[in-house]
Amino acid sequence: MDSEQFREAAHAAIEDIISYVKELPTLRVTPSISPGYLRPQLPERPPEEPEPWHQVIEDTGTKIKPGLTHWQSPNFMAFFPAMTSFPSMIAELYSAAFSAPAFNWVCSPACTELETIMLDWVAEIFGLPDVFKSTAAPEDGKDMGGGVIQGSASEAVVVSMTAAREKHVRLALEKAELLHVDEKDCSERSRAREDLAASIRGRLVAIGSEQCHSSTHKAANILGLRYRTVRAAPGNGFGLTAETVKASLCEIEESGLIPCYITLSMGTTTTCAVDDFEGIAALKKEYPDLWVHVDAAYAGSALVCEEMREDLNAQWLGEFDSLDMNMHKWLLTNFDCR
Repeated sequence: MDSEQFREAAHAAIEDIISYVKELPTLRVTPSISPGYLRPQLPERPPEEPEPWHQVIEDTGTKIKPGLTHWQSPNFMAFFPAMTSFPSMIAELYSAAFSAPAFNWVCSPACTELETIMLDWVAEIFGLPDVFKSTAAPEDGKDMGGGVIQGSASEAVVVSMTAAREKHVRLALEKAELLHVDEKDCSERSRAREDLAASIRGRLVAIGSEQCHSSTHKAANILGLRYRTVRAAPGNGFGLTAETVKASLCEIEESGLIPCYITLSMGTTTTCAVDDFEGIAALKKEYPDLWVHVDAAYAGSALVCEEMREDLNAQWLGEFDSLDMNMHKWLLTNFDCR
């Protein structure tokens, strides 16, 4: 496909997308097909010759669209709102054109800097404390903040829990004066360093509410951490309370283990519960090394409305260590922006 063919194909695709968006209200939301419907409609082997673009668009209409669940439909009421928009689609086109594996600054400086600045903007429009911005100066023992786009909210939980795990390992190594020992040499102190790190990791415990998303338990499995479930309180709208969290922390410590991480929810997926941020913020002062992550994937987008922030306990977010949310819920961006 040369540039002129691309222009023709792109115009045709855009017209097809516009037609799809216009007809969404008239379409059945869920497909009336059976599992395995697609295989008989496609060649058994990968094609060796290209098809003309008009054939690809036709196949999209006859083979793919009939198997879609139309999340963008105004009649879609399941799970959560996941609304995209025309500007978001155009931005995705630019992203596909640049196609930069920007895994660090030097690989594509504009990508890294744009991500950093835009996530500072997100913190601003959500009314988050300055500690969540990359421009925040370290203070009171806290490193400066800043956001990163992950592949999913579940991935963000894994990243946060990894940071919590390694924070506790680092604290133990510092206390034993082994932090700066070269882990690659073959000395006795190097082996002692690795043995201590492995010992600490084996005692660490992650905590989550019975109502929190399954990603917390899965993250603990991925990272090799123990996991404890804390019962949610029906009288608190199925949110975690400081009292139940404190009881769990005490039980873990009495077992000779180390509570290192907890997920708090700003809108659980089952009941949209919001945990007791105020009480747990006070409790964190007793456990300053406990990493507190706020999973705001479900309801965090509502922070854009100032009148919702008090109901979501947003005034306490600055007391915690990390937060994730999904821009693709309510905020008119495509699904890959989280």
